[in-house]
Amino acid sequence: MRDYSKSPGGTWTDYLGRVWPVIKSRHRLKFKYPAHAALRAHVFHRDGYKCVHCKASGIDVPFDYSGADTLFTDSFVLSGFRDFLVVDHVLTLKAGGLNVIENFQTLCETCNKRKSRDDKAAIAAAGRSM
Repeated sequence: MRDYSKSPGGTWTDYLGRVWPVIKSRHRLKFKYPAHAALRAHVFHRDGYKCVHCKASGIDVPFDYSGADTLFTDSFVLSGFRDFLVVDHVLTLKAGGLNVIENFQTLCETCNKRKSRDDKAAIAAAGRSM
């Protein structure tokens, strides 16, 4: 089993061969920062620009996608607007997860909200059973 809370030191290399410092922040990523945007671009590329749960695919992905811009999907939300891809922590920051590549997955916003609800329900259920 992977340990999503173990912090590697030094640097990481993205899919284009660029070397970036490991993000040591325990806060949310800010994609205006080049290293944070590169991490998002790398995770999206690794996951094939698809939600790992429902397989919604990113559309109109630029060849040189930097990670700074939002990627919309081929699926729609109930309001009629296109859904979009997000980088999600497998193990949340609150639960001790870190901003490392192994702790990220690509989700559409709909699946991300569903996962958040499911996580909160599981925590509540665990609290009741104690």
